[in-house]
Amino acid sequence: MVEEVLNLNDSLQDRKRPFSVTLLAGLVLSITIVHLVRFINALTWWSFLTTLPGKPPLYLALTGLFGTLAGVVVFWGLWTGKPRAPLATRIIIMVYLGYQWLEQFLSVRAGNKFENWPFATAATLIVLIFVFWTLSHSAAKAYFGEMHEPS
Repeated sequence: MVEEVLNLNDSLQDRKRPFSVTLLAGLVLSITIVHLVRFINALTWWSFLTTLPGKPPLYLALTGLFGTLAGVVVFWGLWTGKPRAPLATRIIIMVYLGYQWLEQFLSVRAGNKFENWPFATAATLIVLIFVFWTLSHSAAKAYFGEMHEPS
């Protein structure tokens, strides 16, 4: 039994993380850090934020906390090659981008225009293409253990 565990650890260590997965993990980590800063700043500046118009500090803190927790889970899955990481990454990125677009549309007030929508659309498409392309490569599938012999 001990030999099986040791062999399993050896096979996990033998897998090499593809560079594109490393880049994707770095992107997820960057977004996670932004959300952590949002959470910490909402708590630190709570009394000041309550005096400002706009989003309440509770909203900022909760979205920062949720983004941090989701980001840590996805980052760790990508970094360590967990088998469910590709699916979790695809789901979380779709939810995250949908949330970003919804927040943008809800933030537009009467008289203001959503002037940067071409850039936001291009950025969204680039991120989606990068994520789905990265996770569909054979090297990434092998890293996450998704490669199987055809039956």
